[in-house]
Amino acid sequence: MPCEITRLLAASALLACTASALADYSTNPAAPTVVQSTATDDVQPKVAAGPSDGHYISFFTGAGYDVALMLLDRDGKAAWNAPVLVKDRALSSTVDYGLASDALGNAYVAYENTNGAVECTSVSPAGAIRWSTPISASGGAQSRVTVASDGFVWVAHVEGSGTRVQRLDPSTGATSFAPSINILETGASQFAADIEASENGAVIVSCIRYTTFTGPKILRAHRVEASGTRPWAANGVSVFTTGSLQFGNFPPFISDGAGGGYFAWYATSPLQCFVQRVSASGALLYGTNGVPVTTTTAGAERTDPWMLLGADGRLYVSFTQHTPNSSIYGIFAQCFAKGAPVWGPSGVPVEPLSTTYSRGWARFLQLGSGVAVTYNDSPTAVQDNLRCATLTAAGAVTGRFDVATNSGIKYRYEPIRAADGGMVLAWQGGPTTGASDVYAGRVNSDGTIGPPPAGVFGDLNGDGIVGSADITILLSQWGGPGSGDLVPNGVVDSADITALLSAWTI
Repeated sequence: MPCEITRLLAASALLACTASALADYSTNPAAPTVVQSTATDDVQPKVAAGPSDGHYISFFTGAGYDVALMLLDRDGKAAWNAPVLVKDRALSSTVDYGLASDALGNAYVAYENTNGAVECTSVSPAGAIRWSTPISASGGAQSRVTVASDGFVWVAHVEGSGTRVQRLDPSTGATSFAPSINILETGASQFAADIEASENGAVIVSCIRYTTFTGPKILRAHRVEASGTRPWAANGVSVFTTGSLQFGNFPPFISDGAGGGYFAWYATSPLQCFVQRVSASGALLYGTNGVPVTTTTAGAERTDPWMLLGADGRLYVSFTQHTPNSSIYGIFAQCFAKGAPVWGPSGVPVEPLSTTYSRGWARFLQLGSGVAVTYNDSPTAVQDNLRCATLTAAGAVTGRFDVATNSGIKYRYEPIRAADGGMVLAWQGGPTTGASDVYAGRVNSDGTIGPPPAGVFGDLNGDGIVGSADITILLSQWGGPGSGDLVPNGVVDSADITALLSAWTI
């Protein structure tokens, strides 16, 4: 017991030594906002919407990769005196985990605990642990979490050769299913890749499916109703059937705003990117193997696709392009309208092909009614620069600017929408490959970095007041993305209308 007390005190002290009480989001690319900087590695940041237009950022820290959570307000200031210690752990390595939040501003973190089991913890906007629920007794691994349309919390995680899914009461953490739902296929493995909310309290779970270690790996999608029933095929819907994911790749997917999802992945042999849309009923809307992001494959490797459902209802996809056996890299993008590519057979160059050490981690952003792409531009093995390019609806680059150019490497970018048309980014990096800190930045709708411009929350038409004109705009965007997404989750819904009414000025 004395050893455990000593460890807890050490962990608390470690969290307390965050670089400083955070000021506003930095306007200086050479000195981005530091969320956590300690003598140990601070890694794997995730970001989720927080209360009052703020954002939660979770990460692993300390000698045992403890789970921690910080809340930043809309300007980037720390809302708490220090990060919350979600779980004190004693691990020597990590697996991926999940972070989500609800319309009331509560955060939910799903992670592997010290015993190797999966646990989900809820943290209030005040920084208090509300509850912590074990999801598996043992043998858990990579986990994902989301909040369904009815407010219940769902966790999916890898266990054995299958995936377990559990539903939790958001107030108490009580589980809905005993035992948890088991996605298990005879003669094959299905490992959780992502989980997203659908409609009527249901969720969609994506899994990596394969039969042998060296065999092809495809994506399967499963719908799970609030009752626990699974109306789609017992072994899931095959998002694609031809080709294989690269080993160790667990691509995320996003909601399509209609109860289904958009999926993007890159296949091996050759390395090329594809997209698919699966409806709420499990129908494949883009054919049995999806739609290629480009129709030209010779002499180019394309990897790491990232999707954004734009305010115009079109699907935007960014990706890295590399000329094989060379040091020639570029960042490209494609736009889809109802499954048809809009920006030509090869997409458009965001950062044209040229000789450099590397480029990658391209992430689409929604900036106001327009779009932009952030990406890693790496002149050397020990220096990464986070840049951003703004694009027109036709795919033309209208400008470029730096987001972070401080010394060292940068990776694992996590973007999320902000309430007034900007985006918040979290990432990890450091001066050497053996040391890592957690950073955050904000890109505003006008292409600047730093705190958002002063304005009136809920003023969607820019007249300085919140009234009937704003609610008309919000209702016109109902069920899809848009400026009315005041409680940012990618969809304009009842949480946003509640937020707008709370800001009503006339």
